[in-house]
Amino acid sequence: MFKEYISYTESNNRWLLHDQYTFLTSYLKRIETPIDHTLIKIKREDKFKILAEFEVCKSDKVCSFILKVYKYPSLFQQLKQLLKRTKAFREFYMTYLAASTGVPVEAPVAFGEQKCFFTKKSYIIIKKIKNSYTLNDYFKNNNCFAERRVVLEEFGKLARIIHDTGIKQDDFSLNNFLIFKRERDTKIILIDFERVSIQPKSLLEKQSILYLAKLNRIKGMFCNTDRLRFLMAYTKGDYQYCKKLAKQIELLTFVLQKKDSKKFARQCVRKNRKFGIFKNKKFYGRYRKTYLPETIRMLLATADQMDSDRAEINQYRVIRFTKIPAYQKRFRNVIDLWKHANALFALRINVPVPVGIFKRISSEQIKDEFFIFQLPVNWVSADQYLSSNEKKDILKQTINVFIKEISPFGVVSQNLNAQNIILQKDEHCRLKCFLREYSSFFVNRQSFQQNKYYNTKIFGQAITINEK
Repeated sequence: MFKEYISYTESNNRWLLHDQYTFLTSYLKRIETPIDHTLIKIKREDKFKILAEFEVCKSDKVCSFILKVYKYPSLFQQLKQLLKRTKAFREFYMTYLAASTGVPVEAPVAFGEQKCFFTKKSYIIIKKIKNSYTLNDYFKNNNCFAERRVVLEEFGKLARIIHDTGIKQDDFSLNNFLIFKRERDTKIILIDFERVSIQPKSLLEKQSILYLAKLNRIKGMFCNTDRLRFLMAYTKGDYQYCKKLAKQIELLTFVLQKKDSKKFARQCVRKNRKFGIFKNKKFYGRYRKTYLPETIRMLLATADQMDSDRAEINQYRVIRFTKIPAYQKRFRNVIDLWKHANALFALRINVPVPVGIFKRISSEQIKDEFFIFQLPVNWVSADQYLSSNEKKDILKQTINVFIKEISPFGVVSQNLNAQNIILQKDEHCRLKCFLREYSSFFVNRQSFQQNKYYNTKIFGQAITINEK
């Protein structure tokens, strides 16, 4: 059924192995239960999945591989596998089909299942490409405009090929594309077929727009010229179609961002891939997993020694609440403020990054609550900016761009002042506008034009008053 793959069976384990990698046969036992930790380096593990890497020497050459193990710990999940294929098989099969249609992918090395009447585990092995990066990491770290321009155009062409081939990638993001050099050429391939399905015909336009809108949610990494360059490559140089597509993508992007916002507000109070639970002898709370536990412990050590309601540690701010302040009375408690902060962050509105909320559980002191967030680097408030010799017209242009970004979602507080507006110059020396307080913005259902009119008025008042 699968060309270039051979079948290999041992006891309760069945494998399909690419004929170029038959030298892995002797290693397959070691990645089955129990996993040989001298061979496998586990990168991430949860109740249902293991992501790991391992290396094998062949003819004095080291080959690196990525291993995914899907686990079925409950009887219910094992019974489900009697009625449908395992996740590893579906990922293997979708990758194989995509490769057979000519889409640039890395063909899987092997697929395996461990069965004893019920499926207990399933495996997929993929070759790790050396000196490769996800497109997300590439664009985040590469400031060479000429290279970025070429890669954006190639990425646009690849996205069109994927959609014309009928590939539906539910997680259509930069993290699912890999870029690397091969024979002096830059290659971009599609990876991670865990949430991929393939239909016999090309995607409908509304399906393509949905996936492009998912991609368009990225903020801060691309300017409008970059987005236009990508879309021009996607539409094969049809400018009129490109303009039409851009408007449809933008409208749907706003809808997706609002859904993301509601989703994050629910997720941030639960333990999951993005948010964790932190607990020690003195504190209990929730935090964003992008921050290491060591960082959280350092911040909470500062919180434990606080004499006032606010503390500063580099770009971090720690706020202590014994009760919600009057200026934040819209929130019933600190959890409501935490949910609101994460909702705004999910909307890609420029606000401080919410780090976590924590409650003191030590019986020795008052059970205060603490909110920790991170401000952007090298920021100044708008009143400081205006009092300096900086050009004020640049500030007004920056604020107008910010108003356009936030108006699809809601309005700023009528009490907004220049101290609550902060500014930062990015790595390209472009000025960016942020709101310093989460309570300075609230989501509504008004139209873009209504919100824009109101926001322009409030920002104008805040800046004008300070100028006087």
